Amino acid sequence: MALTQAFTSPDGTLSFRYPEHWTVTGTDSSTRDTQQWEVRDTEGERVLSLSVSPDGYVASPPMTPVVLPQGKIPGMTDTLGKPARAAVGASPGQAVGANVHVLYGMTSATGADPVFGNVRWGEGAVVSFTGFHEAGANDRVDLATEAEEFAAGPRFRREILPVLLSFTAASAPSGSDGETGAPGTPSDTGADGSAPGATASCIGAEYAYENLKGVGCQRAKLILQEVADTGEPIGVRGQRTADYHCFWSSVGEKKSGAPDVLCRDRVDESVIFEAVYR
Repeated sequence: MALTQAFTSPDGTLSFRYPEHWTVTGTDSSTRDTQQWEVRDTEGERVLSLSVSPDGYVASPPMTPVVLPQGKIPGMTDTLGKPARAAVGASPGQAVGANVHVLYGMTSATGADPVFGNVRWGEGAVVSFTGFHEAGANDRVDLATEAEEFAAGPRFRREILPVLLSFTAASAPSGSDGETGAPGTPSDTGADGSAPGATASCIGAEYAYENLKGVGCQRAKLILQEVADTGEPIGVRGQRTADYHCFWSSVGEKKSGAPDVLCRDRVDESVIFEAVYR
């Protein structure tokens, strides 16, 4: 289908193209902090939802054990400068017998804090451009098969995927990175997000970041993602880059009170933050 129409957000930062006779409208759930739009096809069926929200306000993500990359989206990069990807995934739901959701959209889908459908953008913002297709009960269908069949089908390949690949994002507006607590709030941090001498905490998509020392919230998230993505394996559960060393605790260590992840500065081996699964 030819992408004959174009949508641009009111502030001019986000845009994508879509087929003739499809529509894009704002939603009643949009607020001052979170903006949302719906993309509907000629039959009025919702195909995609686009939202921009503060990082700390993102809802808990669905569990997606199956993720199938469908190509890079060159017009969208995350906070690490990496291109976002189009992808199809599958979520089994939260109970036996629940319907499987085949998810599709723009996603990072890699790193220490992976959330299907959410891409960190600029300082403290998250962009989501996703949709879903409901399949059969999770105790009767295979997740991988459902995702693969949908990704190969004409509905996704000819209609949805071209819209996803057309997405572009300009420079993100600045905003809070979601840090909490009196020390280390944005007013106390430097231009690089550091907060010398501070001990603070903040919430990410998958982890709660605690006991931040010498780094701000956004910086801690980026450090953990960088180590997980590019770090050299050290031992069974450690990874390190030239600057940082992160260690993932065993089940026994966590039962004894250790955090899920402990990250240190490699220069002086000081602990710079802890991360705990939410």
